[in-house]
Amino acid sequence: MILVPQRYMMALLNLLGDRVQVDAPLLQHATLFTVDLAQATAHIEGIIDSTTYHARYKQVKEQVQAALPNDTAVKMMAEVPDHNRLCEAFRVAGIVSPENLGELERVLEQARASNPARGGDIYYFAFDNNALRNRLYSLYLKPAQRGRPEPNMLLAQAVREELDKEKGKILYEFLEAFNKAFPNVAIKRIFTNQSCLYDRLCLLGLAEWNKILRSGTCEVVETAPINEKDTDKQIADTYAHFAAKGGRKVVVLSSDNKFILRCGGRPNLIPQLVRYPLEIDEAYKADWEAVSWLLYHLAVVYGRLDLRLADGVIVRLYGVWQGKGAPDWDDERLKITVEPSNTPLEQALQRTMRILQAVGNP
Repeated sequence: MILVPQRYMMALLNLLGDRVQVDAPLLQHATLFTVDLAQATAHIEGIIDSTTYHARYKQVKEQVQAALPNDTAVKMMAEVPDHNRLCEAFRVAGIVSPENLGELERVLEQARASNPARGGDIYYFAFDNNALRNRLYSLYLKPAQRGRPEPNMLLAQAVREELDKEKGKILYEFLEAFNKAFPNVAIKRIFTNQSCLYDRLCLLGLAEWNKILRSGTCEVVETAPINEKDTDKQIADTYAHFAAKGGRKVVVLSSDNKFILRCGGRPNLIPQLVRYPLEIDEAYKADWEAVSWLLYHLAVVYGRLDLRLADGVIVRLYGVWQGKGAPDWDDERLKITVEPSNTPLEQALQRTMRILQAVGNP
């Protein structure tokens, strides 16, 4: 067993060989896609289409319903990712860009060009829950080159409270039921005492929140006690109140149409809808960094991915595992096992991790 932070994932990719098949055990071992790593630019091919995915999802649902009482089956299916979660992973990795990325880039350039010393406004970029989960800061706002100034950013405390709301752990009864329906998944090794799918998605958003805080150019705006019935209004009001002070403009980023509409018509508040394609293509080209993020995100969503290599070796990526704790989430770690064990790949990965940790590679 090897723990690998996401930032070191390219070291693993470099050891996998030219072609990798990515399977999801939670979806009856469906193949999600294959990755060709023979070149500097990776080719993601054979991405499972929505029709095939839905058919496999339906098979899982029918098997669950046949094996378990209805109320238990409903709880179980909430933990099996639907096709939208796969599409979301390609957005989070930066492989599928917003359809209106040019609009966001123009607003960002306008913010950079505004000079308060010459009477210009100070621009802030604000986020809701889904903008954090889609990693808009890391992908499109954070300067690509070190030394370039960070944009000013704004976070409402109510957004953090949304991310902190927990539905709870995956309980023993669920694990027993799932193991009964799918005895070949080894479900307890993955989900014992771990967060449910909804909470894991919030933890991914929280990781982006923390990165924005570490940028050094972020303000967190306190809000009144959260209104369970209308959180969106509270967040919009918080950003509008901040923007009301002279000399400020707040660009609110979200993919939620309703939330963006509620931000409209407020002085100095600039709602920016971030639109994504509804479906994903059957193939993409991407850099290795994007592939590493894709695999990390999917491992957290599905619990485990199986990477099948040309020589028959299977590399198992655990985004969730029994014993995963706060330090693992904070460091964005995956647990990796290799079958059969003691292969040259496993030994090389262990050696590489020791070197990276020894030199303190950031």
